[in-house]
Amino acid sequence: MDEELKYAYEQIMQAVRAEDVFGMPEEGQDVSGTVKRIYRKLSMVVHPDRHNNDPDAKEIAGEAFKRLNEFFKKAETKIAKGTYGVRTEEDSVGKKSGFTIKTRKREYRIVSTIAQGDLAVVYGGDCVGGDDFSGKIAVKVVEDLNDNDLIQNEVRVLRLFQAEPSKQSKHLPVFLDQFKTSDNQLGTVLRYIDGYDLHSIREKYAGGIQGGHAVWMLARLLSVLGYSHRKGVIHGNIEPAHLIVSPKDHNLFLIDWSYAAIDSLKTGDGFKALNEAYSPPEVKTRAMPTPAADLYSVGKCMIYLLGGDVGTNSMPYRVDQRLQRFIQFFVRESALQRAQDAWEMYEKLAELRNEIWGRPRFLEFIM
Repeated sequence: MDEELKYAYEQIMQAVRAEDVFGMPEEGQDVSGTVKRIYRKLSMVVHPDRHNNDPDAKEIAGEAFKRLNEFFKKAETKIAKGTYGVRTEEDSVGKKSGFTIKTRKREYRIVSTIAQGDLAVVYGGDCVGGDDFSGKIAVKVVEDLNDNDLIQNEVRVLRLFQAEPSKQSKHLPVFLDQFKTSDNQLGTVLRYIDGYDLHSIREKYAGGIQGGHAVWMLARLLSVLGYSHRKGVIHGNIEPAHLIVSPKDHNLFLIDWSYAAIDSLKTGDGFKALNEAYSPPEVKTRAMPTPAADLYSVGKCMIYLLGGDVGTNSMPYRVDQRLQRFIQFFVRESALQRAQDAWEMYEKLAELRNEIWGRPRFLEFIM
């Protein structure tokens, strides 16, 4: 990837407020002129039309360009109000409730508890001084000090992913910061993901979702796994709570990389979690993690999402038999006899989708 695009993408996507992108004003500085100058410079780098010869770079640039324009609009609003570079009361959601976490990087206000996981408590809040569309955060704080290494493992994985932006970045959590409590518990700060996990979706659609919706969700999941596997990272704990669907932008996120194995063949890094319903048989036998292990869990999640039984791998009769056979290939007991390569399955899924439904078309998903 173009180094200039890579740097600009990171600067824009890691920002939580306009000032992070356009800088803090100095005394006597023409703030409006400076912001416009930096905007023009960055927009030249991340404008999608500049990358027509590289489809992947074009998609990455488009994502950054959209967010850059959001920050520019916010900057203009702040300049008009005279609040650019000034922290105001309205900058922090729930300023008079919850608690605050301070790190060397910035300050975070925690206002709610989002979830109680098996490893950590997840809190919701915002970056103090962050802009409303980009300042929301999720904070994970480990409960047992013995699990600090797992929290740090996720940080290591997410930093690996963020070091080289790709079109799959939009399916991954955005790591912002980390800290340690007074009791030596490790915590991570992630950009908040607005969406629904598969449990919430199955609760609304008790009989399972339509096959057409499952296919676009599966395609995004296979895409991000193809990317991570090529990076040498096996997720190791894919289950419904770790898949978040965002209906408004037709996106899917794969979260919680705490149990991931990195470069197993070189490092000997093994499985770190067992989920009876979604983990492949080789977890119990302590075999080496492979892409086939993640794909087994993917198949189980799709069976669940379609209204099936993850114990028997059966799916409702209304699910097209061709799609059923495709998914059942993922959940074979033998790791050698099931799906092996996420990118290969991504391509085969595209062929299957065209065979069953014809040319791709947007399907509105309602929650």
